[in-house]
Amino acid sequence: MNFLYWAALGILLVLYGSVVLRELAGRGEIVPFLFLGAAVALVLLGVISPQAAQAAVNLPILAFLFSMFVFAASLDRAGAMMHLANWLASKAGKPEDLVFLLFVGFGLMSMVLVNDALAVLMVPLLLHLARRLHLRPLPLLLTLAYGVTVGSALTPIGNPQNLLIALYVPIGEPIAVYLRYLFLPVIGSLLLGGLLLRRWFRPILVEPGATFDRAQVPVVPLFPRGRWRQRLYHHPSLVVFPLTMCAVGAVSVGRSLGYVGFQGFGIDVVVASGAALLLLLKPGRVSVLSHVDWSTLLLFVGLFIVMAAEVSAGVVASMTGQLPLASRPTSGGISATGVGVIMLASVIGSQIFSNVPWVALSLPAMVGLGYSSATPIPWMALAAGSTLAGNITLLGAASNLIIVQQANKAGVQVRLLEFAKYGAPLAAISLLVTFACLALHL
Repeated sequence: MNFLYWAALGILLVLYGSVVLRELAGRGEIVPFLFLGAAVALVLLGVISPQAAQAAVNLPILAFLFSMFVFAASLDRAGAMMHLANWLASKAGKPEDLVFLLFVGFGLMSMVLVNDALAVLMVPLLLHLARRLHLRPLPLLLTLAYGVTVGSALTPIGNPQNLLIALYVPIGEPIAVYLRYLFLPVIGSLLLGGLLLRRWFRPILVEPGATFDRAQVPVVPLFPRGRWRQRLYHHPSLVVFPLTMCAVGAVSVGRSLGYVGFQGFGIDVVVASGAALLLLLKPGRVSVLSHVDWSTLLLFVGLFIVMAAEVSAGVVASMTGQLPLASRPTSGGISATGVGVIMLASVIGSQIFSNVPWVALSLPAMVGLGYSSATPIPWMALAAGSTLAGNITLLGAASNLIIVQQANKAGVQVRLLEFAKYGAPLAAISLLVTFACLALHL
């Protein structure tokens, strides 16, 4: 073990220790800068060169996230997110019904709007909703965190780690593959998880001495009536975003059918093109750019550099050597044991490295073990395991840290132990359901 190894290990321990201590103390708003500071320290100590640090930043993932943040900020300024929140709330006859509807609704939304962007937008809306309905904000924020994690597992555009797998491994048409293997477990986990949270949060949802005031939520149709020409002129995101998602689907179908003209288009390219078109059409594009969550993009920059440095110094190899990832494919593709090994390793690794860095580390390791594009189930096990593991602890997913950061700015604290109290059993159930479906090839 040389100096660079111990320096890298020390910085990693200080980094994660600082994040944990700040979350325990209810101070998480500078988490992105902790990762950036660790990245700078690793470069200054020579653990990773400036050139290698620059190469470690995954530009397609950052471009995808930026594009989704542009869409999210535009939809928010158009009032679409508040309208959806009001529409869901208007369907709740009881406070606990709201938890079920929000959990399932957030899960479905995160399938097409990346979970990190959804997390940024929905925190202030939920805090506003909680004040109007005399509800405690914490259960609603936890519902958001858990819902966007479960729902985002279903598509390659639901979260950054899924997109990373789709870009790295040629597993056929990514959207079709994700839907083929993860539709049943994700939808089942959303419905079951919503029912469990409805029951768990029922006693703690309403503020002490207050009464759930459903009258404060207007009854609104899903699609507002009238004035659409004016809405679309001032808020082109209302049509550009759906068209972009339709284009993603069309490209997916075209690629799966073998049309040559579609082969050069990836999901990230289509989404980035839609965002660029929106910025060209949007009258208030400067305002939209000012509402992009730049701190989250900085968080990912720091994550990529830190993990590349830890790989370079040998820290990751020593840690992953202790994790059960040494399962090789069988002649039939992968056994049930192999699925379980990959998912278990992803659960553990995501708590140590967070899910996006863990997937970035696992991809070359799994290729080295012999996994290929011919066997999609191992890659779906990696995607589902690393994503659903985000509900175990706050550190398991970047979207959790985003919610904590946004909540702290509003004076609401989300604690590690309280998050795990409900999230860990929820994650265990969704992981078991997913394991059963993948192991049985359902």
